[in-house]
Amino acid sequence: MPFTLKHHTFQLASAAREDGDDMIDWKEWNTDVIKQTHGDVYAYRKLYDGDHIDLFPRAQRMLKENEVYDPMKYGETLPPNVKTPYIQANISKLICEIPAMFVSRSIGKVKTSVKSTEEQNQTTGAADGMIEGPDGDLVNDKIDDLQQELIDQISKVSKLAFIHWQNIVQHQIDGGLVGVPFDDDRGLRIDFKKRDVYYPHEDEMGVDLAFHKTIGENEYLHVYRERVEVERDKSNKRNYTLKTSNMLFKLTGDRTEEVEEEEAKALLKMKELNRDYPGRSTPFVVYWANEPTYQDPYGQSCLKGQLGKQDEINWTFTKNSMVFTKNGDPKIAVSREAFRAAQEKAIKRYGEEAAGLIDHRDFNIITYDKDGKAIELIQLDITKIGSVQWIKDLMKAMLMETKTSEKAIDFYMEGGNAAQSGTAKFYDLLLSIIKAEQIQAEYVHFLQQLFENCLWLANDEDENVVIEEPEIELRAMIPISKKELSEENSTAFSDGVQSLETTVRRMNPHASEEWILEEIKRINEENEIDDNAYPEEDSGQS
Repeated sequence: MPFTLKHHTFQLASAAREDGDDMIDWKEWNTDVIKQTHGDVYAYRKLYDGDHIDLFPRAQRMLKENEVYDPMKYGETLPPNVKTPYIQANISKLICEIPAMFVSRSIGKVKTSVKSTEEQNQTTGAADGMIEGPDGDLVNDKIDDLQQELIDQISKVSKLAFIHWQNIVQHQIDGGLVGVPFDDDRGLRIDFKKRDVYYPHEDEMGVDLAFHKTIGENEYLHVYRERVEVERDKSNKRNYTLKTSNMLFKLTGDRTEEVEEEEAKALLKMKELNRDYPGRSTPFVVYWANEPTYQDPYGQSCLKGQLGKQDEINWTFTKNSMVFTKNGDPKIAVSREAFRAAQEKAIKRYGEEAAGLIDHRDFNIITYDKDGKAIELIQLDITKIGSVQWIKDLMKAMLMETKTSEKAIDFYMEGGNAAQSGTAKFYDLLLSIIKAEQIQAEYVHFLQQLFENCLWLANDEDENVVIEEPEIELRAMIPISKKELSEENSTAFSDGVQSLETTVRRMNPHASEEWILEEIKRINEENEIDDNAYPEEDSGQS
């Protein structure tokens, strides 16, 4: 039976908590809990996506009164007299994407901080490392480093290299991001979810993830729960167990009705709904909040407080466009004498029925008024339409409040794309880089926690796996020229503050792991040849 999972179109949750109960009792499913727990994240998503007409009442009124049209939806219903589209300058989109651009390009390879032993590696395959391939040939199946191989596999199955940018953008839009380790038929991996599926327990000992699903023709609420249970033994020592469970509720309007266990297994295609992890004292689910405060412990969107300014920018641009559309074309002003002369010529040429009409060709022969004026060309000065400076001031305010460097957008500077050194770019973008560095540090810690949780799951199946927070390589946020990159890394290597491996990796950030190892091997071999070619002279006495 096919089913679809909808993260952004569902009716949102309203759940009740029993008195004295820290867990959520899912009796209803409506819009209340999402606003109480996470705020109106959908407004910020519309703001980022550019669905501003749906957000701003003034835009809706202009559309309703046929002052403007919606460029995305006009179709065949465009009124004939409406010539101006609703114009947007979506600064909100850039505010979210600029830190994502800096941080995502700086995240490198995930590397283990421990080295697997030969004994650990041999447990993963044949002792000699040779197995029969699909064509009957012997191929090398030996794993040189079990720990690194497992981390690489998690990264690959999670598609981590392709998801950093969207993770950070979504984190900035919503004000939070959820990471969930999974181990199923697809393999051990990390899944990332939007924040509106996340409902922590009040005592901070557990969390619910709530998903709306359509299975067949029915609507369901799937709740995945993680809950840490604590028991004390006779010596008063705490023994922890993480209990995970899956609950399925059938939706009838806003009301929920829990589905029986066997039916839930069939609908969710799961063999077991519940599982215990003895010794685990924290949930696997990790939540990353953006700029949390005591008022907003689950974080806040970076666009919070920007809706009014974005509305005013769009409004001013659109009104300016309306003025230019009506008055921007060149117009001709003529004296009464010139106009009458053209009318008389039209009557002589076309007859009395042409009274009131003129032929534009007749303005080649005109009369002058007493002041010597006949025809004057009028052109509207578009630089005086509306307040362009007002728009710039609003944009600057948005950038200032969101800690975004003006140079990162460069919406009003001329010649802003001139060649600059890496140092000059750094200082021009300093404010955005400071913000991006904080996000980078938090994101790295977020990923490390998730990898540690994945390795905990792997260790639960194979004790040879070491539970660790792996290292995550970081690259430069700002692109610099190849020459600057070479000089910077060569100097660091020559001064002994950077290893050869790190130097090769930074000089070739997009090279494969195999190429990097071979390059290091080639450099070492060439250095050995050079040392042998020029042996030191014998300084001993004969």
